[in-house]
Amino acid sequence: MEDKDNPYYVAYMREKRARVEVEILLEDSTRQLYEKNLQLQTQILQIQQQQQSLIQQEKLATLGIVAAGVAHEINNPLAYIISNLETLSSYGRALLVAIAAEQHTEAEQRELDYIKTDLMPLIDDTSEGLSRITDITKKLLFFARTDMVGPTEICLQDAVEFSLKLLKTRLKQVQLTTSFVAASTIQFNASELNQVLVNIIVNAIQACEEVPTRQARIQITTEQTDTSVILRLADNGCGISDETKSKMFDAFYTTKAVGTGTGVGLSIVLQILNQHQCTIDVQSELGEGTEIAIYFPIHSAEDADSEP
Repeated sequence: MEDKDNPYYVAYMREKRARVEVEILLEDSTRQLYEKNLQLQTQILQIQQQQQSLIQQEKLATLGIVAAGVAHEINNPLAYIISNLETLSSYGRALLVAIAAEQHTEAEQRELDYIKTDLMPLIDDTSEGLSRITDITKKLLFFARTDMVGPTEICLQDAVEFSLKLLKTRLKQVQLTTSFVAASTIQFNASELNQVLVNIIVNAIQACEEVPTRQARIQITTEQTDTSVILRLADNGCGISDETKSKMFDAFYTTKAVGTGTGVGLSIVLQILNQHQCTIDVQSELGEGTEIAIYFPIHSAEDADSEP
């Protein structure tokens, strides 16, 4: 009997072919799985790079707002300092001429008297302008420092007022009211606090701009309990729907037009607040406005001593 007629041989060959086919299928599946895994890893890397790029864009956007505010704040005192220096220069030349002359005409005497009257106020104004620039620069250096890794003690009122000063040009059409509890201090990273404040204030301004038919109003208040310092920011802007409210802190979620928002601003805000053990609450009514409350924990002396 030939092998092909032997049922055992036939069964053996059938099993052998089946094993070979399974091995081929397994090899193909393994190769396909490996290729899919490589593709997936590449896609994950691309997504991570895109996320980092968008986060960087958001940080640069915040930096742009800060830079514009600083430029505006410094430009005003700088303008009258330059003007005063030009006037002082002309006064100096006039004084040199007057000193060189042995006798003064009536007109020259009047000019000398005017210079004597105006000289000290000009110097005082110039000194005040330089002091303002110095103060703005010091605050900017403090709130923009990136070398401060951990939190530091900050007066919340000072931080809010500095952020409002940076956003002064954006707030020109807004009726702004503030009320602060005296000397409310918190533990926070200064530059990150500035980023949080600028983000939520800009969002409030943009919400008000969505309703151009009524006077924009923003109210910022602080209060203090035994456990928290609370910052409240309320606007009478367009409000937030329940759907948007549930997603507003999700990374890359935005209701803005394509190209006008990265969708990471509020997610970064939430991340920063979580890192500082803060909580945020949002109350909103569509078409009426929004109130955001941030709860900063009060750290006791024992807590401070226990920190590494």
